[in-house]
Amino acid sequence: MLKHFFYFFFTVIFSTSCLSQNYEFYGIIKLHGKKENAISYKLVFTEKNGKVNGYSITDLTGEHETKNIISGTYDAKSKSLAIKEKDIVYTKSKISDDLFCFVNLQSQIKLTANKHKMEGSFKGMFKNNTKCIDGTFELVGTATVEKLLNKVNKHVQKSKKFDEQEKTKYNPVTIFDSLQTHQLEANQNLNIFTTTKNILFEIWDNNLEDGDEINLYHNNEMILSKYKVSKDKKIFKVALKEKENIFKIEAVNQGKHGLNTAMVSVVGDNSVSFLSNLKALETTSVSIIRSN
Repeated sequence: MLKHFFYFFFTVIFSTSCLSQNYEFYGIIKLHGKKENAISYKLVFTEKNGKVNGYSITDLTGEHETKNIISGTYDAKSKSLAIKEKDIVYTKSKISDDLFCFVNLQSQIKLTANKHKMEGSFKGMFKNNTKCIDGTFELVGTATVEKLLNKVNKHVQKSKKFDEQEKTKYNPVTIFDSLQTHQLEANQNLNIFTTTKNILFEIWDNNLEDGDEINLYHNNEMILSKYKVSKDKKIFKVALKEKENIFKIEAVNQGKHGLNTAMVSVVGDNSVSFLSNLKALETTSVSIIRSN
């Protein structure tokens, strides 16, 4: 539901304006410039002395969610912004050299605190610099997103078409938190890229402690057994094998409230955090891929 709402949100009410004070944008990229080929997109960056650095997330909350490191340039005189995706931090997609099409975008924008909208065109390039898919993009700032979420929520709360349980799903805080927190469902796999020989794990409960327990396996060898997730972070280091490094999270039970949830942060070259969301005995996994 969230994924479809996200697409609808940005295609229908993109024209609304508001002030934005952050270089953090949400919206869509449209393959070949067509609305029916829209994919959710998040862009976060800083600009200093004409140099741009940050990250992008494609297919936000979707089954092919991918985070890339970005870099670029900004010319204040011509108001020209150019950004290029490069290294992959993580992806839910299967690993394939011909699968990842990196976005190279350009936009005319005055990077000031009161700028709320960014739009333009992008060129898609494979890692070997051959062309893949071109298109356009439409992005709005965080403040705009928050204001529009509040507007939608007010409409939903007044409507008689939604029951009370459905109305809680449109709470702006809940929706915005879900856009910030990456979730791993049953049988999903997250591929994380690193050049390090060791990985630091942090595991904790970021919500309500209700007795959730998990098992954690490294290449089918159990390294945590019936660990009860709590507010206190469990922090430990794991040495990576030369080739395969698959970490499987198994829900031992379901606590007193809802599904088995554990907040997990994997720290290598970058820190990647996600929330496991499982029924009892379900599993989800993280594959650590060492690269040069």
